[in-house]
Amino acid sequence: MRRLLAVLLLLVGSLVATVLATAAPAAACPRSSSTPAQQVQAADAVFTGTVTSRTRQGPGIHYDVQVERSYKGEVGEQAMVMTSRDPRACGLPDLVEGADYVFFATDDGGDLTISSDGGTTRATDAHLATVERLLGAGTSPIPPEPEQATFTLVAGEPTSRTRLAAPGMALVIVGLLGLLLVVSLGRRKA
Repeated sequence: MRRLLAVLLLLVGSLVATVLATAAPAAACPRSSSTPAQQVQAADAVFTGTVTSRTRQGPGIHYDVQVERSYKGEVGEQAMVMTSRDPRACGLPDLVEGADYVFFATDDGGDLTISSDGGTTRATDAHLATVERLLGAGTSPIPPEPEQATFTLVAGEPTSRTRLAAPGMALVIVGLLGLLLVVSLGRRKA
C-alpha cells in the first residue's frame, strides 16, 4: 500500500510540476553574450540604414529601410526586415522611424529577420567603427553610373571606301583570272 501511495504521489507531483511549467509566463529574451565578431559571423547580411516605415503584420513587425552602406550579404537600396512584436521573443518592436541603425540580419527563407540578441542596434560611431574594423569600409547599395565610352581616332584621316574595297576587288580579279585559266586549259584538252 505504501508503494502504491508513493507512486501515486510521484505522479501527482510530476503532473503539478508540468502544469506549473506550462502556465508560467515566458522568460524574457536572454541578454546576448556574443561578441561583435560572433554577431557578424552569424549574420547573413550586415548593413546600415534608416528606418523609413513600420508595418504591423500578424505576430511581427516589418520595417522598410533605406540602406546606406552594405558590409556583408546582398542588400539593395531598399530592404525590408522583420522582427517579432514580442520583446520576450527577442523582437525589436521599438525601432524608430527616421533613425539610423546597424542591422545584423539573418536570411529566413528569403526574408531578412532581426532580433535583439543578433546585434542590431542604433548606428553610433563606436558601432560603425567596430563593424568597419571587422568587415571593412563596405559598399554603397547604389550602383555607380556607367562610364561613358569615348572613341579616339587612331589615324589621321579615315580610310576612303575605294581603299577599303581594293583588297576584295583584287581577290575577285584573281579568282576570275583563275577561272578563265581553268576553262581555257579544259578546252585545249577536249
